[in-house]
Amino acid sequence: MAPEKNAQATYGMCYVLPVFLRGREMSGNPPEKNLKNTEIISCGDFWFDTKSLELFDIDWQPVPLRHQSALVLGELARTPCEVVSKDNLVNTVWGKSFVSDDSLVQCIKGIRKAIRDTDRKIIRTVSRTGYRLDIKQPAPPASLKPGILIDKIQGTGHSQAGREFAEDFRDKLVLVTAPRSGVRIFTLDSTPSSADYVVQGRVSVCGERVKFFLSLSEVKSRGHFYAESFDCDLSETHRLAEEVARKIASVLRISVIAHEGERFADSPDERLDLQQLLAKAHYFYSRITLPDTKIARATMQAAVRMSPDNPKALALLAHSATQMHPLIRINPCKSETDWAMSLADKAVAVGASSSFAFRTRANLRLWLLGDHVGCRADCARALAINPNFYLAHLTLATSDILAGAHIAGIERMHSFVCLTTIDPQYPYFQSLIGLAWILAGNSESAIQFSKEAHERSPKASWHAMVYAAAVSADVSIIRTRNFQDMIKKLELPFGHFRSIPFSDVRNAETLEARLSAAGVEK
Repeated sequence: MAPEKNAQATYGMCYVLPVFLRGREMSGNPPEKNLKNTEIISCGDFWFDTKSLELFDIDWQPVPLRHQSALVLGELARTPCEVVSKDNLVNTVWGKSFVSDDSLVQCIKGIRKAIRDTDRKIIRTVSRTGYRLDIKQPAPPASLKPGILIDKIQGTGHSQAGREFAEDFRDKLVLVTAPRSGVRIFTLDSTPSSADYVVQGRVSVCGERVKFFLSLSEVKSRGHFYAESFDCDLSETHRLAEEVARKIASVLRISVIAHEGERFADSPDERLDLQQLLAKAHYFYSRITLPDTKIARATMQAAVRMSPDNPKALALLAHSATQMHPLIRINPCKSETDWAMSLADKAVAVGASSSFAFRTRANLRLWLLGDHVGCRADCARALAINPNFYLAHLTLATSDILAGAHIAGIERMHSFVCLTTIDPQYPYFQSLIGLAWILAGNSESAIQFSKEAHERSPKASWHAMVYAAAVSADVSIIRTRNFQDMIKKLELPFGHFRSIPFSDVRNAETLEARLSAAGVEK
C-alpha cells in the first residue's frame, strides 16, 4: 500500500501515512513535532509520550504498561513536579466507577516497576495526599537518533511511466525504512532543520531490469559522503527497497558512531551524561583495538555507576569481554567470564524489551561458553523484538559457521549483515565468510574473501591466518616472498583455531592441517 498522496506536510512531520501507520512516528520513535511541543517526558531512563500514553526504553522500544497505569502516568505527567491528589487520579482514570484504594496503588506499583523506580525517586508518594512525578529534562536530545530526509527519487528519461515508477519506489523505500528504531524519517520537499542526513537517488528502468543509484549526504558538515548502485529485476523492487534501506541504516549507524562519539573522545567520563558515555564507548569500540577496547570498558563502567539498572549500559560493558574475539589471543578466564555473564544476565532481567541486551548475552554465550543452543535462543528473542537487528543476525551467522552450517551462515551474512567497505568491521566479515568457504570446501571463494580481508587489514594476524589456511594448496602463493614474510609476522599461536567455539573439533584440526601445509610453524 502506497502512502496517500496530496497530504499536507508540516514542519518536522512525515506526510500522511496509510491507516496502519497513521498516528505513529515513522521510525518507531516519538515524532519530532512531539519533541518540540514537549509531549515526550523523561522518566529516569525511559521516555513517556503524554499524547499517545506510550512508554519507551532508552532504545525507543515500547515498554508494556497496563491501560489504567498509562492513564495514571499521563495524569501525573500533565503537571510534573506537582502533587496530584488520589481523588483526582481515581476520578480521571475510573470516573464514577467504584474502585478500592488498592486499584490506584497497584497502578503506581506497575508504573514504578516498568520504569525501574525502585527507590521511588521518580514517582513520589506524598503522605495522605497523593503522588508527584519528578522528571528531568522535558525531551531527549535530538541527536539521539539521526534524522533522515528521503528526498524525491529522480527517474531517468522524460516518460510518465518512469516518473511514476520513481515515485512508487520512493514510497516503498519510506515504508521499509520507517519501522527501523534507530532513525527518524522525514519526507519533506525541503530539508527540515532537524534532519541530519539526506537520501537522494536516481532510478532507471531498462527492459525487465531496474538500476538504482543511492547518494547520502550529511546536512551540517561533510556534505556528500557515500554512494552506491543497486540493480534487480523489475518484479523485485520491494526486495531492492529492503536492500537499500538496510544499506542506509548500516552506513548511518557507522557514521553516527564514528562522528558523534568522537566529539566526546577527549572528555573525562565524569563530565559526560549517560548518552554521551554510550556514544563515547561506541566510538572506541568501533576502532577495534585492544587499547581502545580498554578505554570503552572504563567509560561503560562509569556509565553503569551512573545508571546501574540501565540495560544498554550493562550490556555494552559486558560486551567488552568479547569485543576483540577472535582477533586476539584468547585466554579463557573464569572470573572474566562470570563477570561478563552476570552483567548480561542483569541486562536481560531489567531490559526485557532490549534487543541489544539479548544479543550481547548471545554473543557471550557463544564466545565465552561455546553454548550454541543458548546463543541461538537469545538471538531469537532479540530478533523477536527487532527483526532488523543486524548484530543478532551476525551472531547467528557466526554460530551457523562454527556449528557446521557453513552455507547457511554465509547466506545469512549476505542477507542481513550490510557488507560495506566503510565499516571498520568489514575485513572481519570478509574473513568470517572466507573461513566458512574453507570449511565448505570452496577454495576459490575462500581465497577471494580471505585475501580481501587480509589486504584491507594487513596487520591483523587473524585475517592472515585465515588467508594462509585458504591458500595452503596454492604453491604459486605460499612460495612467494610476501607470503613467507606474512606468516613470519603472525602474532597469534598456531593453535588459535582451537580456541574458537567450533561445535566439532575436526574443523579446528582441518584448519591446523592447512596452516602446516602453508608453512606456518607450530
